[in-house]
Amino acid sequence: MTVKDYGSSSQSTQPTNVQVIAPATLNAGYTFDAVYEGNTFTVTVPDGGVVKGQRFIVPFIPTAEATIMEASLLPLNSPNTRGNGMGEDSIPTGVWRDSLCDCCKFGPCHPSFLTALCCRPIIIAQLLTRMKMTWLAQRTRFRNSNSNLSDSRTEIDQRWRSTFRNIILVLVFYSVLMMVVPVPLLDPTNPNAYDELSDADKKTYFINSSIHSALSALFGFYFFYLMVQLRATLRHVYSIPEENCLCLYCGGNPRDGICGSGDGNRLCSAGVPVGVEDVCCVMFCPLCTTSQMARHTVDYEYRSATCCNSVGVTKYMDDEAYEEIENGVGEGSVLVV
Repeated sequence: MTVKDYGSSSQSTQPTNVQVIAPATLNAGYTFDAVYEGNTFTVTVPDGGVVKGQRFIVPFIPTAEATIMEASLLPLNSPNTRGNGMGEDSIPTGVWRDSLCDCCKFGPCHPSFLTALCCRPIIIAQLLTRMKMTWLAQRTRFRNSNSNLSDSRTEIDQRWRSTFRNIILVLVFYSVLMMVVPVPLLDPTNPNAYDELSDADKKTYFINSSIHSALSALFGFYFFYLMVQLRATLRHVYSIPEENCLCLYCGGNPRDGICGSGDGNRLCSAGVPVGVEDVCCVMFCPLCTTSQMARHTVDYEYRSATCCNSVGVTKYMDDEAYEEIENGVGEGSVLVV
């Protein structure tokens, strides 16, 4: 039996959420013992049962004696019916809905995959809007002594409503700049094409090429940064731990990410810890990463995807991305291995 700690300190009077990996395929109601920090407690299999290796979240209250857990469990994939009357699965917590490589799960012509493949900035804008983040990857959140500093469900502004529009404007602005600063085309079959240019044309070619390169680098870095912050936010909100690239922390604490706890750090505008895994996934496989985030926040088996609105899905409610967090494990309770 395996239990991994992703929760708060065991000295807290609040339950610590621990992730349990099922030791075997078990029916609902079956109980088994698990050990956490030397305390043995009883885990009850949630409704629907579990299969061997499946992860689910269980609250653990540390006591001096052995603890029997009778509290309600928090399974990763519990059926739910949202207010729109459509029966569908809730957004999973503790684990991604599916694999990073399931890009074509719904076929190569699915709108979410096509958007991620052909015009990634659009689906990034849609994902940021779903998660109530601004076009600068900032989360809208309410700050007071009684609220979670990283809780986007209670917001102080409506900036996220302009995210899709703002990113489209950035895309249009970039496209216009690239068109108004033309770079002379050289004959690829002529190895001396550049040398044959006049001095004035060489100067124009150099300046315009430099501007193009700078704009492309700036544009690429902007969306790279958005994707890293977005993936880190999804992992934080849905309590998904890092499982890969942990060796790259070189002795550091993975719980702090690569830029501390995130909150207050200008390099982490989302206010959540950014993991090495987030950076590596975005850097080496941005298509798969973007597509996975889209599939995680919406179950396309029940919902119709679209390319032409601010959230990329029809009949989407404002708080849908945070609906399952309301009574779930809570943001950040499962963060790192």
